[in-house]
Amino acid sequence: MNEQKRVVGLGFPSISTNFGDFPIDIAAEIGCEAIKEFLKLHKEFDFKLILTEQDSKVLNVFELKWKEIKDDLEDFKFQTKKGNLLQLKSDLRIECRFIVVETTWRMKPGTNQLSKQIFDALGSKLHEELKRLYPKPGIVGEAYPVKVPKDSDLHKSEGIEQIIFVVSPNMNPSRPDPVSLEKAKELLKKTYDSILNAFWELTNGQEYRSITTIKDNVQEVSAFDILMKSASKPSSKISPESSRRTPSKVGSGGWNNVLLPYCQKPEMFPKSEVYYYDNEFVIIFDKYPKAKNHLLVIPRKQIDNIGELKKQNLELVRALKEKGQWVIEKMKQENPKLFFRMGFHAVPSLRKLHMHVISQDFISPSLKNKKHWNSFTTEFFIDVEEIERILEKQGEVKFNKAYYEDLLKSPLKCHLCDAKSIKFIPDLKKHLEEHWNES
Repeated sequence: MNEQKRVVGLGFPSISTNFGDFPIDIAAEIGCEAIKEFLKLHKEFDFKLILTEQDSKVLNVFELKWKEIKDDLEDFKFQTKKGNLLQLKSDLRIECRFIVVETTWRMKPGTNQLSKQIFDALGSKLHEELKRLYPKPGIVGEAYPVKVPKDSDLHKSEGIEQIIFVVSPNMNPSRPDPVSLEKAKELLKKTYDSILNAFWELTNGQEYRSITTIKDNVQEVSAFDILMKSASKPSSKISPESSRRTPSKVGSGGWNNVLLPYCQKPEMFPKSEVYYYDNEFVIIFDKYPKAKNHLLVIPRKQIDNIGELKKQNLELVRALKEKGQWVIEKMKQENPKLFFRMGFHAVPSLRKLHMHVISQDFISPSLKNKKHWNSFTTEFFIDVEEIERILEKQGEVKFNKAYYEDLLKSPLKCHLCDAKSIKFIPDLKKHLEEHWNES
């Protein structure tokens, strides 16, 4: 495959500087930081991001800021070009399958010069499609992609497949809804993140859904409680030695995306939900913790579940373990009595790979039934070291779904002693309190 076919291009203007009177130097700093974060997160992919403007001053400010912060990123991945976004291929021989156009919350044709040119080129059908896809008013900072008709000149001659409309922040007092500089800075960062997130998902053949939409539609349920809905179906016990296979992936319904927003935009969530994040990982508090301390370590790289792990992912698993150990050390500083396990549920439940870091007291009001208990105290819970060993030896992770789901029906047993008389969860919880008080 040649370089030209592999590289996917995104063309975009300097957001809010012309349309919203945003100070150019601050806009360049925010834009370049967002671009750097995106390119570092997806380093293995060949993207080219083309900032296109007619104003040389704007281009120069972005160029200087990028040289200052770009680190080891390749030069071709972010470029500034003087020209027209709608003529990049014909004028500059640069093909961008995706371009960005600013709009307002009304998303009307002709909002600015570029918008007018697009609607002149594509006619009323584009506006009709925008309103069909997005009937509600636009939200500042959000992205709204629309496909370009294949029979149009923009598609045939310029190679533009989709236009990503964005509602950008406005500081111009002569236009509706101006905001302060501090608010505009926050919204501009959100706008760039939305653009780049939409670009990422569209290049991967996914239907882009804004973070606002995802958060509004996701029900407040824990990963395990979701899993239990499928695990409650009858299944016969099969030994781990027989008929071993990789569990099928979870479906594409909204519930299986509950972890995705944390990886896409962790900065949007409060500290009560997100414990830590960087370019590689996000660590969140389990919404329904099954112990005094219960967190999830999630790689931001897209891997659905442990069934997708291969030998080449060993470094990722080791990095997960290292991050988990770091969390444990932090938690033990606050409460030296605690001890922990790190690992995975044998049967994947959600779209995103996630490792549990859970203290072994299991004192929590969210621990409510036998399945909760057995998911962390039987073979259903696989230590991270075991996953590491399996990958080293076999090169992939294969578990029998029916066998492991059957473990969730096992009798209640204390994980700390040989107590025989535990039949009900209230008795177990009382027993666990006794262990805690004795420790």
